[in-house]
Amino acid sequence: MTEPRGLVAWLALTVLSTTLIAAPERMPRGTRVSEQEPFHSFRILDGKMTLLAHQQDALKSAFNPGQTRSRSKAGTSRRPARAARRMNSTAAGIGRIAAELEGLYQTRHQPFGAQVFKVLRIRAEELQRGVNAVIKAQTRSAAEHAAKSLDSRVVSLVVQFQAASGGYGAVRCPPGAWTCCEPKRSKDLLQSEPVACIWGCVRTSQTCTGFLGPRIAGP
Repeated sequence: MTEPRGLVAWLALTVLSTTLIAAPERMPRGTRVSEQEPFHSFRILDGKMTLLAHQQDALKSAFNPGQTRSRSKAGTSRRPARAARRMNSTAAGIGRIAAELEGLYQTRHQPFGAQVFKVLRIRAEELQRGVNAVIKAQTRSAAEHAAKSLDSRVVSLVVQFQAASGGYGAVRCPPGAWTCCEPKRSKDLLQSEPVACIWGCVRTSQTCTGFLGPRIAGP
């Protein structure tokens, strides 16, 4: 069975490798950012997910059991607290982007898209609560316990990001077509995926039953 720490690193590497292998083309000149969503935000989130995994490793390394101060009285030392605050900042950034995408798809009247990014936002908020528990811990042992509990929250966040973005970098649609994330059937969902979709191409925006991504420019 994969250890939680190894799983987090593997998931982050999977997210990054998806972008490196087949990233969508850069935004054409004169194109508004909103017209390239959610791909524009996916590229930013790719980097934040990888950064988050590195920051979690740094947080774990900051808890050095060889320190001489009492584990029951020391609380969160400066080094772990600093590492936790960095992690909290990254999680907050992910949450803000997810909230913006949630609002965008509400404005577009595409409820499935709003639902997908609402779940992502909630996952980021749950991670922030976990990180804040590390920062506010009154004893070192409580801080270490709270840090260990972050594994499942990080995995849930990364898995939900993959549920919304998985395969988007490999989509190649003909000119004039729309990219579309079609909902996965309930029987195809992973146990950890409350909602997920698969990216593909549709000829018209009306035929997309999930939520739309960018339209491919004509020749």
